[in-house]
Amino acid sequence: MKKIIALLFVSTFIFTACEGPEGPPGEPGTVIVGETFEYANVSFTPQNEFLFTATYNPPLVNGDAILVYRLEGVVSGNDVWEPLPTVFFNNDTGDDLRFRFNYTLNRVRILAESSDYSAFGPDLLSNQVFRAVIVPADLINGVDTSNINEVMKAANIKTVQKMY
Repeated sequence: MKKIIALLFVSTFIFTACEGPEGPPGEPGTVIVGETFEYANVSFTPQNEFLFTATYNPPLVNGDAILVYRLEGVVSGNDVWEPLPTVFFNNDTGDDLRFRFNYTLNRVRILAESSDYSAFGPDLLSNQVFRAVIVPADLINGVDTSNINEVMKAANIKTVQKMY
C-alpha cells in the first residue's frame, strides 16, 4: 500500500511539474468596431410617405445588426436617446403614432405610422434626429440595447458620422 501511495505521489509530482517550451505567439486579435450615423432634420410628410431612407457605406457584414434611436430630448446638456420602435398616444383622439425601422445590408428605413397623422403635431413629425448604430454580430449578445451609450461602448464607437 505504501508503494502505491508513493507511486501516486511521484507520478502526480512529475506530471504537474512538467513544463514545455512556450508556443509561438497567436494571431493578433481584431478590434471589433461598430459605426454610428446620425440623421438630423428628418421630417415625415405625405410627400415622402412618412418614410425616411438612408444608405451607409461600408455595407453591413451579414449577421451584423442595426439599432435605431430617436433623440427624445436634452436633459442637463445630455442627449436622451430612445430606442425604436416607440409609440406615442394621443389621449384626446385615441390615435397613436409609431416609429419603427427596418434595414438591409446597405440601407435603413425609418417609418412613422399612424391612422391619423393630423393628431400629432410637428413636434413629433418634423426635424427629428435619429442615430443608426451598426453593431457587429460578435457584440450584440449581452449588451443592453435599450441604452445607446452601452451599445456604443461595447461596439468601441468613438465618433458619430453626422449625415445632414
